[in-house]
Amino acid sequence: MLEIILSLFPIIIILFMIFVLKKSSIYTGIVSCIITAIIAISPKFNTSIILLPEPIIKSSLTTSIIVYILFFGILLFHIMEKAGAIKGIASSIASSTDDRIYQVLILALGLSPLVEAVSGFGLAVVVIAPILLALGFNAVQSTLISLISLVIIPWGTLAMGTIIGATLGGVSLEAMGVGTSIMMIPLFVYFSILVSYIAVGKKELIKRIAEVVTIGLLLGISVWISNNFASVELAGLFGSLTVMLAVYSFVQIRKIRNRNQYKAITTKNIEEKNGKLIFIKHITPYLFLIISLFASRIISPVNEYLNRYLNISISKYNFELPLLYSPGFFLILSCLFAIFLFRLNKKEIVDSVNLTIKKCLPVIITTFLFVSVSEIMTEATMFQVLSNLAAESFGYFFVYISPFIGAIGGFLTGSNTASNSMFIRLQTQTAVQIGLSPVLLATTQNTSSSLMTMVNPSRVALGTSVCKIGDKENEIQKKMGLVGFGTLIIIIIELIIYTIINQM
Repeated sequence: MLEIILSLFPIIIILFMIFVLKKSSIYTGIVSCIITAIIAISPKFNTSIILLPEPIIKSSLTTSIIVYILFFGILLFHIMEKAGAIKGIASSIASSTDDRIYQVLILALGLSPLVEAVSGFGLAVVVIAPILLALGFNAVQSTLISLISLVIIPWGTLAMGTIIGATLGGVSLEAMGVGTSIMMIPLFVYFSILVSYIAVGKKELIKRIAEVVTIGLLLGISVWISNNFASVELAGLFGSLTVMLAVYSFVQIRKIRNRNQYKAITTKNIEEKNGKLIFIKHITPYLFLIISLFASRIISPVNEYLNRYLNISISKYNFELPLLYSPGFFLILSCLFAIFLFRLNKKEIVDSVNLTIKKCLPVIITTFLFVSVSEIMTEATMFQVLSNLAAESFGYFFVYISPFIGAIGGFLTGSNTASNSMFIRLQTQTAVQIGLSPVLLATTQNTSSSLMTMVNPSRVALGTSVCKIGDKENEIQKKMGLVGFGTLIIIIIELIIYTIINQM
């Protein structure tokens, strides 16, 4: 019994400090790391103090993978922001139509996933909330829509959280990516309906339900196609651009229907054409990233070359970082391409780097600390104790507990990477104990954890701050709580269907 209590203690400490004491993630990580190390070397686990550096080294190596992707993803965002490209993309999208459903769909399921897929960090909220306000949506609508728009988080920062989850959980990245994308298809439809309902209300939504559902399905299917046939890292980018193209096509079809067939070319037509060219220029760095990353995954000679050279491998720690094959390398190329394309000066580049360092540093430290807790718990066999307990207590029904574990991690940390670091080993090891596929529970963890980050109090505070309705933070938190509850219900229904099919 004492062994179980001690194994649970690091997780309880993390939850207590974040949820009750409201301490920062870094402070919580430091304290929980120290406590976990003390428990590990206690007589009950008897882990030699000589072995403690091993988990720290493993955590440092894992964090280096994150740093390589995260830093240059955020840097690309700031370079494009300095060049005015982000604002240009946003204004082009916003001015392409005055139809409120199309505006919301292209922003919430197109632009927001595009920004999140490359940069992560919830920066999409900062990008689209002001646009929604400018389009005439009220502050509550803008806050809710911008928070719900963080739908692509499993593939945020080029799938960084999913990559780390697969690494720590010991499952195939491709299998986890495909599994998550399948689980996300009904959820994308749910979010598409939700943002449209918030924007225009029930009556107008019912009239346009076919279009709304189509866009949700299109996002889900395009993300699945990328995970299954191209690249897990590219899925968010591919899905967001597919949605933007689809909504833009709907807009053009509607314009053609309303336009006189023989209408002469007007100044407005010319302005629209110029606007399209400017939009293409602004989005070119993202297109460059997609094409180059896609080529590296599909073209065999390129794939082999990139994996052969500058590949850092440490077999003792089961660590591998192919510097040229990693998404981080293609982000570097995209940053250089954007600097050249937009002709940024030295000051703008330096400012972008400084802003990136300020934003990245807390995330890097937090991630390192949470991964360290996970590694120390693994070294001391604490996760083994907890998975045995879960298997004995719940048996096969643990599959229905799994989404709530992921949800707790996502809600409290606001980070899919941190949540996966905390809980994915518990999920996969329990799956083995009860005879389930580790990929299933890893997928469930990844999905529930990712989507509950949009309900995280710090994300809600960010949204209300941008929209200047801090006095309504509690109201927004409750509404986002309902969104999160609906998300978990859908995931559980999917698991029930999976169970029924699996037992047939």
